[in-house]
Amino acid sequence: MPKTNIMKVRLGDCCMVCNKKRADVGLRVLTTFICNSCEEQLVQINETDEQYDTYVKQMRTLSSNFTR
Repeated sequence: MPKTNIMKVRLGDCCMVCNKKRADVGLRVLTTFICNSCEEQLVQINETDEQYDTYVKQMRTLSSNFTR
């Protein structure tokens, strides 16, 4: 069965950072989705935070989409 916009909204998109299905709005870059809560954390995070390296790793996967 082909995917439709209606099904996509109902099921939600998978956030590339937290890997959770989210039906809320967020940031979309090419075919990648970042949910609102992760987007807010990315904007506020400091390089001394424990999760900083995790976010950097996830953003590298996003940048690899541009080079394909």
